[in-house]
Amino acid sequence: MHISIFGMGYVGCVLAAGHFSQGHSIIGVDVNDEKLSLLKRGESPVFEPGMQDYISKAIKEGKLNVSADAPKAVIESDISLVCVGTPSKESGEIDLTHTESVCKDISTGLKKKNGYHVIAFKSTLFPGTIESIIIPILEESGKKAGKDFGVCHNPEFLREGRGMHDFFHPPVTVIGQYDKKSGDLLSELYKGTEIVRTSVKIGEMIKYVNNSFHGLKVSFANEIGRLSKSLGIDSHELMNIFCMDKELNISSYYLTPGVPFGGSCLTKDIKAMLFEARKRNIRAPVLEAIDESNQEHIDHIVSLVEHTGKKRIGVLGLSFKENTDDLRSSAIVSIIDRLKSMGKHIRVYDPHISKSRLFGVNKGIFEEKPYLGDMLSNDINTALDCDVIIVKNKIDEFKPVIESLPSGKIVIDLVRITNETKANYNGVCW
Repeated sequence: MHISIFGMGYVGCVLAAGHFSQGHSIIGVDVNDEKLSLLKRGESPVFEPGMQDYISKAIKEGKLNVSADAPKAVIESDISLVCVGTPSKESGEIDLTHTESVCKDISTGLKKKNGYHVIAFKSTLFPGTIESIIIPILEESGKKAGKDFGVCHNPEFLREGRGMHDFFHPPVTVIGQYDKKSGDLLSELYKGTEIVRTSVKIGEMIKYVNNSFHGLKVSFANEIGRLSKSLGIDSHELMNIFCMDKELNISSYYLTPGVPFGGSCLTKDIKAMLFEARKRNIRAPVLEAIDESNQEHIDHIVSLVEHTGKKRIGVLGLSFKENTDDLRSSAIVSIIDRLKSMGKHIRVYDPHISKSRLFGVNKGIFEEKPYLGDMLSNDINTALDCDVIIVKNKIDEFKPVIESLPSGKIVIDLVRITNETKANYNGVCW
């Protein structure tokens, strides 16, 4: 198949790499010239383990072409996968600016194209968005959805840092189809995998349900962790036993006490759920408590640092989780802001983030918070020279350096990087 992918960020690049590996030809579309220049050289604009080799090979073989010409990409492909961001507005409502802009470009391509074309939305969209907002824009082409072109919602379940693994081993493949023909054609892309075909609205809603539950799991585990520590209980041993019950307690993922949740999905999707609930006068106290509990955990971490009485704070890991360079809604950025306001001197090291390779949202975050650039170093020793070291991400190179720290150092560990260190060690929940 010939596939056009709109939005060459974390999701778009993984999909390009994955579908190329399955023999498909890809046209990657993006409005960011820096991303396009990197991709044309065979370099991924984002970090994701195992992805770079596929990108460089695809470019070399001519199976991945990139462009800013959206209408041309529609004309030259069979299926379009839309992966542009849907960030939160101040109110919590999702911002459809990028989505609507892409749809207008796709509509222009549909107008000029002969033959049936399927547009599948990977972006997280609230139920009703496709039918009430997106299809009317696409039909400005003069063509009719379900007759002249197809529309589906095909949510992605890719975890940053494990994106390639999740592409090749999806927990489920959901196709929310507007019409049967759309679903039939999109199903061809996923031959050999278990597919659940459902309505467009359920396809839109399932990602929100998933991410709200994941946020709930993280907050629940962290509350149990804080209570356990106050009782002298090892919360990791406790939760390991809890997770042995696969019948009632479901799965162990997100149930390890430690880091507050963050990232581009959980935070904004829970906000969107709350916004839509308020708009409909529906009380959702459990959903409201998820973010409140997460903020409480951030407060707890700030308090641990404050109580050391030290001024010089080193941070290992800036992204919202390990094995990615994504800073969107990273809890540690909030913690750094709080510590900075207290007069702390902060130094940060993250092997996946470099001031010379900042694009898109990450670049915007550094422009909004220029002091992050002053704090960030490409030398881990800059952070290790501080009096207090916060371990935010579980990255292999952090373990030996923490274990070798002298007794005068204070370690506040959010990920249980090790149990063996001479330093004054403080696990956030153990």
